[in-house]
Amino acid sequence: MSLWITLIIVTAGISGIVALVHFTGGSARVRLESKGEVLAMWHNEFPDEPATGALLEPSGFAALIDLEDGGTGLLWAMGDEAVGRVLKAGILEQLENVLRVELPDITAPHVDIEISDKMVRRIWAETLKTVLEKRV
Repeated sequence: MSLWITLIIVTAGISGIVALVHFTGGSARVRLESKGEVLAMWHNEFPDEPATGALLEPSGFAALIDLEDGGTGLLWAMGDEAVGRVLKAGILEQLENVLRVELPDITAPHVDIEISDKMVRRIWAETLKTVLEKRV
C-alpha cells in the first residue's frame, strides 16, 4: 500500500473518531448554572474548604466561591469537569473581554475568564483585585 493511501486512511479514521466523539456530546463543556450546583462541585473538589456562597459568571463557565474562613475560591469549567483553586496569591490582567488570573500553580498557571458584559466584568475585576491584593 502506498504512503499516500495509508495517510488518507489514517486521517479519515482519526477525523471520523473526532467527529463521533463531538457529535455524541463528548466535547461539551460543563456549565455552572446554579449556586447549589456550584457549591456541590466545590465541596466535591475541596471537602476541607467549606463554601458559604458563590458569584456565578453569566455564561456559566466560572464562579467565585466565598469560603467559610473568609477566603475566596475560583471554580471554572474545563471540558466536562469543573476545576477549582483556593485563591491565595496571583496577578489579575484585563485583556479586552477576558480577565486573566495568573496563579502560582504549575498545574494551572493562568485562568482566562471571558465576560462580555462590561458591568459584570468590572464587578469581577474589582472582586478579584481585592481578593488577590489581600492575599499578597
